[in-house]
Amino acid sequence: MKPLRFAVAGLGRIGRLHARLIKCCVEGAELALVVDAVEELARRVGAELRVDWETSYEKALEKGGVDAVVIATPTFLHKDMILEALERGVHVFVEKPMTRTVSEALEVVKAVSRAGRVLQVGYMRRFDPAFSKAKKSIEDGVVGEPISYVTIVRDPQPPPGWAADPSKSGGMFLDMLSHDFDMARWLLSDEVAEVYVVAAARVSKGAAEYGDVDVANIVFKTSKGRMGAIHAARKSPYGYDLRVEVYGTKGVVAVGDKVDNTFHLGLEDGVVYGGIAWFEKRFHDAYIAELEHFVASVREEKKPLVNEVDGYRVVEIAESLWRSYRENKPVTIEYRV
Repeated sequence: MKPLRFAVAGLGRIGRLHARLIKCCVEGAELALVVDAVEELARRVGAELRVDWETSYEKALEKGGVDAVVIATPTFLHKDMILEALERGVHVFVEKPMTRTVSEALEVVKAVSRAGRVLQVGYMRRFDPAFSKAKKSIEDGVVGEPISYVTIVRDPQPPPGWAADPSKSGGMFLDMLSHDFDMARWLLSDEVAEVYVVAAARVSKGAAEYGDVDVANIVFKTSKGRMGAIHAARKSPYGYDLRVEVYGTKGVVAVGDKVDNTFHLGLEDGVVYGGIAWFEKRFHDAYIAELEHFVASVREEKKPLVNEVDGYRVVEIAESLWRSYRENKPVTIEYRV
């Protein structure tokens, strides 16, 4: 069977990662070309990976018999690029979040239905072995009936450039926490129904300037009456930190850093940390697995595990988080899809 021919659009950190993995590690995939508006970057990555390169997204979709595109550009560009690909009959793998706003997400949902193409959103944690094992244990009843979901997530430093601006990225609630609400929905097999946010700009210089927050405590309820709590921070003194726990009537399942004997303290005399510095290493295998799942979904003409409806619902949650924060009250979420 011929491999699925990919273009990768957007050659920042995550785009380069996807391009390299498609080139070397994703079964059933072939990297046809790479695309970036910055010519020097497109040329350099193309030379490194020995593939064609383009600065024009439209030209990239026209040439090389491209079957699928990975969209790893800034979030505010996603909607138009998704629609362009679907109109040309090209399957889409789009990095999270799917779009910047709910209205854009609803446009994408309708466009996918019209085009009859596959769209997958890059929530790679669903493909991580530890999270997949946790999902199975919950489905098998090991913890009994889930009651409570708890997450702690902290990044090493705030995002640079466009991602620091909520008008372009959706801010902390969408850019960072969309992963965590996607995981809550998936692990619990449930929908987030109500959210309440307490948040502030306290640990980074740019958040307040842009109108974003960088530390948040969120509580939520699900449609089945389960409880949830998420603590998040844009800046951690010891590095990347991700911990998830589901508490049930019979037990608890927890997923933490993918290392043993992790220990961390922020002290005047230094920091001791046995964890992983950033998400690329923590989820390396998951990035490969999600792309292979996308290839299989295209081949089998089926909905992927993380599709356009999942992408929309997380954007809806994020907008509700912003409303709760600004109005200082709980917000009930009404999904339109």
